[in-house]
Amino acid sequence: MFIQKKFSLSTIAIGVVAFACLLIDFSFKNWEKRDRVIEWDVHSYYAYLPALFIYDDIKLEKSDYRHDENHYLFWPVFTDDGRKVIKVTMGTAYFYAPFFFIAHAYASVTDYPEDGFSEPYKVFLLLSTVFYLIIGLGFLKKILSHYNFSDNVISIVILLIGLGTNILCYASQSAPMGHVYSFCLFSIFIYFTIKWYQHPSFKTTIILGLLFGWITLIRPTNFIIILFFVLYGISTLSELKQRILLFKENWLKIILFCFFSFLFLVPQLLYWKAATGNYLSYSYGDEGFFFSHPRIFEGLFGWRKGWLVYTPMMAFALLGLFFLRNGLKKLRLPIIIFMVVNIYIILSWWCWWYGGSFGQRSFIENYAMLAIPFASFVKFLSEKKWYLNVFFYFIAAFFIWLNIFQTCQFEFHSLHHDGMTKELYFKQVGKMEKVKDFDSMVHWPNYEAALKGDDCETPPAPARPQTNKPVNKNEFFEKETGRKTILLKAANGKYICADGGLNHIMVANRDSAQGWEMFTLLLFEKKQCAILAYNDRFFSVGDNKRNEVSARGERIGKSETFTLMELESNRVSLKCANGKFIGVDEKTLQVFANADSIDDMEKFEIIMK
Repeated sequence: MFIQKKFSLSTIAIGVVAFACLLIDFSFKNWEKRDRVIEWDVHSYYAYLPALFIYDDIKLEKSDYRHDENHYLFWPVFTDDGRKVIKVTMGTAYFYAPFFFIAHAYASVTDYPEDGFSEPYKVFLLLSTVFYLIIGLGFLKKILSHYNFSDNVISIVILLIGLGTNILCYASQSAPMGHVYSFCLFSIFIYFTIKWYQHPSFKTTIILGLLFGWITLIRPTNFIIILFFVLYGISTLSELKQRILLFKENWLKIILFCFFSFLFLVPQLLYWKAATGNYLSYSYGDEGFFFSHPRIFEGLFGWRKGWLVYTPMMAFALLGLFFLRNGLKKLRLPIIIFMVVNIYIILSWWCWWYGGSFGQRSFIENYAMLAIPFASFVKFLSEKKWYLNVFFYFIAAFFIWLNIFQTCQFEFHSLHHDGMTKELYFKQVGKMEKVKDFDSMVHWPNYEAALKGDDCETPPAPARPQTNKPVNKNEFFEKETGRKTILLKAANGKYICADGGLNHIMVANRDSAQGWEMFTLLLFEKKQCAILAYNDRFFSVGDNKRNEVSARGERIGKSETFTLMELESNRVSLKCANGKFIGVDEKTLQVFANADSIDDMEKFEIIMK
């Protein structure tokens, strides 16, 4: 009996999903690549741990933490008064912590640097994602078992979600982003919600309060999981009234729930106070929500990042809402209300496609809840004619293949991170290498328009046209000797971009050139020059220690003036007024003015337009 339970089909299914994640990890070996694993958002999620436990500098005041000339360990944002603050909240770092300490211990007894960023730290971060995925799927199994789904049905649902949705990508290729960890917490929260309504004990209340605080601390918009807790088992108005009475009878437990939820947030509030001087801090600058015009259709069905386009498997879960039977009918209303509100919030964010990612990553945590109607759909089919099941599993198998293949395409850049179109999607199906004219079919989103709440499909503003009209924003030069429209290509083969979605910082990450990648080169005497971007602002060197280059200069002053140094093979370097050369950070691909000499990353191919 013990052996049978230990090796049930659902347990094996969890093992298969975990093995698939590890197989992808060890196939790609991203921990060996300097700019992978601890990348993009993970830099911020992870920063709390090395900053506190290795560098003893949670406020990042002691140093600029430059790993080398152009590589920084931390990516803080700056407050109006110049203080550094980690952009995201610390909830995901709690998940990383045990694996961080194991990696640090391993590095201390080997030759790896104990800096928080060497290979052991990356390997253990990847393992942490798989570990918490296993826990999340384990609680998902408990949830479905509670509702008397057979082990066969549970194992099928685990395989279809684990292998056929983008949770696979974010547990392997795009790990350790925060979504798998949130999925794990959602699964546990749903399980203890069920337990609470069976018996609302103080212990279960405290656990739920801590879970809710943790869920909110990882991703604040996920606080709406509280809707599932409040509405659990309600399908009529009379049941809603009974729920209000239940909460009144358990008022002390509700207060306890709120107290422990807040308690989990206290370390974050203390960090903000230490770093910014305020207990609350909004570190996203101009980024925000546009609730008056959410991008619902684009976010669900668009070719750029449509959830059901790149994760079609979850259409079966949504369909399953109509097949909830018996006691499960009481879950239909809370799941629908949660999903509607969640979709509305997620797709009201200015960057509704959520940057360079595979599919709609912000929906992943919801799979814990949608597994219930998914199981209902699978169970319904299992009771029907055999040919209906054959048809369904044929489609499901195709969706699994498609999901795995597209995860690989995403790794090898033949599935574009944020510029897919219908034409490109169908031409790229089944092809791992980029098709001919790939770049010309990419439709880059207009980040600047999206930041203002406008349609990101609007083409970016064109580069300033080449004319003979003198520049009237000139403090340094009386006479302009020439003007040319140019592109700048870095040593990594990417075009330099004045990224409107990142406050016009310069970054070398574009495969093709449109408005944001086109510039006007203004030439003056003695090889002096200035460069004008699409937004009618000049390349400018920041006045902080990072010396970041952005397209924010309003006039040609000292910080906007460069010496154009012509090199071999139509390449140039740009020397700044501070005596430093402009170069590309190999890790972040951001452009800085902090190199003392000219190396490969300080050389740019200049292309005339």
